[in-house]
Amino acid sequence: MDESASILIAVVVGVLLIATLMLFYVPDPPNTALVADTRFDVAVLAFRNSSTWPGIEETVRSRIEAKLAGTAAIDVVSRAQLDGLLIERSLDTEGTIDGTTAIEIGALAGVQKLITGSIYAVDTRASETTVCAEWTDGECVSRIPGVEYSAGILAQIEVIDAGTGRIERTFDLDGADSVSLPAETLFGGLDTLLANAVSEIADEITWTLTSYYFREIRFGLYRSAEAKRNGFIGKGETDRFRTGETVHLVVHFTQMESREPFDVDWVTSSGEMVRRDEDLVSEGDWRVYILDTTDLAPGRYFARTALSGTLAFQTPFTVTQSGGAG
Repeated sequence: MDESASILIAVVVGVLLIATLMLFYVPDPPNTALVADTRFDVAVLAFRNSSTWPGIEETVRSRIEAKLAGTAAIDVVSRAQLDGLLIERSLDTEGTIDGTTAIEIGALAGVQKLITGSIYAVDTRASETTVCAEWTDGECVSRIPGVEYSAGILAQIEVIDAGTGRIERTFDLDGADSVSLPAETLFGGLDTLLANAVSEIADEITWTLTSYYFREIRFGLYRSAEAKRNGFIGKGETDRFRTGETVHLVVHFTQMESREPFDVDWVTSSGEMVRRDEDLVSEGDWRVYILDTTDLAPGRYFARTALSGTLAFQTPFTVTQSGGAG
């Protein structure tokens, strides 16, 4: 078998594999709701630095703070407000925080969780390698000597319950980044590599926190929905419906406990109940909740949902007269 035939077979197998996966793949609805039983307000405290890289602890703190602040359902106390409170009460958070101090910080800042930790090591390296100097038809045809520059960070993150002062979770995390350049190229981008490594740690801690403390729901409003495998695919995503159309709320329960009560209240803009759907759901379940708009007056409505009695999400939609803009 010649090389051309081998490549053709590989391409055909790849296409068939992708087609098979698409048959089984059910895309999630576009919107995400994170649900916690209690408020999740956090303060990100100073980090301890055991590495030989000065200032890396502040970079880690800032990136984690920014990442958490951009995450739905997590409220982060601003650095300026927090530091002002600590200075006012002469509280030191540079070293290990004892339980009494943690409780006092939580009460002052009005938060339930404190995030802190240690930077154990920062590793930067320059290793000999080769880099591609010439490409032809997507393949490297010529390589030259090069240098791979890499940066890695090892850290331990602590989540402290501000009500009890106890460390309730610890996470050992690492972040890394690298780049390869021709040997004669001057490189001054270690700070960039370290920043990318820190961002990786911030992403990991955010994902870990949301996975541990929150239940996750994916949802969307559609004109119709069809069953596929063990899920549903919404058709015609929209938040505007004509009278007589049916609203389809597609929900995927991606992360939660087993058999939790889930309620969908279809309400008017003034809060008047139009219809309620009551359900029991578990992780991995898909549901489609529908509302017939035939007897509804034009106006704004909401699908308001609750998981185990806690508000999960509220999504608005409008109903217009049949024949109006859709």
